[in-house]
Amino acid sequence: MFNFKKDLNVAFIGDFPPRICGIATFTKDLLSSVSKRFSGRSNIYAVAITDEGKEYEYPKEVLFSIEQTGQKDYLEAANFINTSNAQVACLQHEYGIFGGRDGVYILSLLSKLNIPLITTLHTVLQSPTPNQKKVMDEIIKRSTVLIVMSERSIAILKEVYKVPESKIEMIHHGTPKFSSLDSSHFKKRFKMEGKKMILTFGLMSPNKGIETVIKALPSLIKDFPDLTYVVLGKTHPHVFNQWGEKYRESLIKLVDKLKLRKHVIFDDRFVAIEELYAWLQASDIYVTPYMNKAQAVSGTLSYAIGAGNASISTPYWYAEEMLSDGRGYLFDFNNSEKLSSILRDLLKDEKKLRVLQKKTYKFGRQMTWEKVSARYAKLLTKVALGKISDMSQYAKSTAVSSLPDFDLSHIKRLTDDTGIIQHAKYIVPDKSTGYCLDDNSRAMIMSVWARFILRDKTAKELIPVYCSFIRYMQKDDGKFINFLDYKHAYMEDVGSDDSNGRAIWALGYLVWRTHNDAYRSFAAEMLKKTFPNIPKLNLRGKANAVLGLVCYLRVYGGDEQALHILKDMSKDIMDAFLNNKSQDWSWFEDILCYDNAVLPMSLFNTYSILKDEKMLTAAKESMTFLEGIIFKNGILSIVGNEGWHKKGEARAQFDQQPIDVAAVVLAYQSAYRVTNDIEYLKKMKTAFGWFLGDNDMGVSMYDAESKGCSDGLMKNGPSMNQGAESTVSFITALMAMIEEYEIENLE
Repeated sequence: MFNFKKDLNVAFIGDFPPRICGIATFTKDLLSSVSKRFSGRSNIYAVAITDEGKEYEYPKEVLFSIEQTGQKDYLEAANFINTSNAQVACLQHEYGIFGGRDGVYILSLLSKLNIPLITTLHTVLQSPTPNQKKVMDEIIKRSTVLIVMSERSIAILKEVYKVPESKIEMIHHGTPKFSSLDSSHFKKRFKMEGKKMILTFGLMSPNKGIETVIKALPSLIKDFPDLTYVVLGKTHPHVFNQWGEKYRESLIKLVDKLKLRKHVIFDDRFVAIEELYAWLQASDIYVTPYMNKAQAVSGTLSYAIGAGNASISTPYWYAEEMLSDGRGYLFDFNNSEKLSSILRDLLKDEKKLRVLQKKTYKFGRQMTWEKVSARYAKLLTKVALGKISDMSQYAKSTAVSSLPDFDLSHIKRLTDDTGIIQHAKYIVPDKSTGYCLDDNSRAMIMSVWARFILRDKTAKELIPVYCSFIRYMQKDDGKFINFLDYKHAYMEDVGSDDSNGRAIWALGYLVWRTHNDAYRSFAAEMLKKTFPNIPKLNLRGKANAVLGLVCYLRVYGGDEQALHILKDMSKDIMDAFLNNKSQDWSWFEDILCYDNAVLPMSLFNTYSILKDEKMLTAAKESMTFLEGIIFKNGILSIVGNEGWHKKGEARAQFDQQPIDVAAVVLAYQSAYRVTNDIEYLKKMKTAFGWFLGDNDMGVSMYDAESKGCSDGLMKNGPSMNQGAESTVSFITALMAMIEEYEIENLE
């Protein structure tokens, strides 16, 4: 038997008693059992998840607690674990015990760990929602080993989540070491001598199906007048907070209606472990009438098997597996008649009941915590010592270990004959939102870039669509309209300054990087019509227009009018910087809001044409100031749009927008192009990592399956919608990374 009695330092992450939860009990039992496997010098401790609004007096094993909905707590917990002497972390995962949508907050902790991770999966969903799958995919990516408690879970991980079998370990749910099958002592304790006792225990909620068992009793009572059904357990705290005791009260009414008061006992307690063991050993038959087919594990059924109870269950996944080979009986959901028939068969045949109990008890010997902890201890030691091949992501920002494949599938999905549709519902284009100049201008830059660098055929097909849209949105005076509905009706008289500036950038980019003279002439003609309007644009409009003028002048360097406008606009941007600059604020405005990096980027690009050292100095200084705000703990943390960051005030953390990230990536590329400073490439790589999971949530914004990008990083996790702006922003940033191919080799 494995019994190292050596040193090992382990951080267990999960909820922990006195929080009332089955996983809390599991975490405590696992920690306690594993601790016995190692020397007293080992530091084996828990990081506990505390449900919102609660405070607990945790035992000494808990060294750090996380308030479930306190997103910052998860980051602080990661720092605590990293600065402790822990060699390996062991996560107990179930979506509902962590904060954020589908427990996404746990990813921010995992993404900051610099030690390897083992994850025990208490829930494995065969049909997850998009967000549940995103969360699970990230956990899988960051785990060295995944532990499951059933063969069915292995199959789902392989089929649905594409996890290699070598990364999965099947270890049974632990159980106490029940001493024997002799129930007489325990029946006496609960005054059940001479009675047949059926037991169901666990936190009560409507999906437990208790009513199915109650309805099965009336036909049995006549033949077995001493039969007693015990329902042991408190109402689940979440259920109680929302509905109180309505479910329990409905069951009591049902008992009264069926005249079963003498035969049904409701014990509304979350009992101590010692008493629970006694109840299990006092019972003859255990029933789990649960209503959810897709249940990967049941701690209550595991305990019943360990105690040698004759077990009967509805056919949820875990029960089907654990009660196979004649170890128990199954009955259909809600089928009280079938349950009654099975109970009658066992109750009338004492020999059959005892044979089943012995068979179950024998199987349960492999599930004792003593044996389960031995397997955990071996696994924890191997992972901590690096003896298991580790393809997980930990230790530092590692999301950009390799670039995603370039793929315009989702862009093509969003684009019709008119242009790129603004928004999507999940990955489906939402035609009711129509089109906008902003998105089609960005899409034009993206597709021209992809055609220029990669000679991509899809990009070649998309360029004329976006050109046509931009042309349709330009008025006779050179100004642009931004919004167009799906029926091709203009939705305004003139578009925003930002949208006009982006259209100018797109046209200039087409002039610069097209291989087609007809496109170049088309774009130059439209661009020249905008010249009189550029000086009237706002600051960001001018910054975007400057980027277009720089591109244009790289081809038509002798155009004095364009050069004159560039000088004037860059002076306006410089003046904004100098007028707002102070000792602790090196920025163009008194606020950091959206698309911030486009401002220093415009000066870096202008310097490439005008060679004005003052502009280069201002660009560097403002970029350094910006990165001091948006980089935290070595990752990008963009200013959120829920309040922005006003001078002298705290910055908003959420919602973070992909367009802002793309601007940072492009700004660093521009900085590198004019300075040849390799540090800008390193920061560019770090910034791009935001898309792939190096962000405040530790979750990838890019969907490798759909080839789209989430619309934003919210306080509850990433948006499930993948619209035009976000996806174009991702691919544009990816193009910059591809162009600077040497980034992949940076340390």
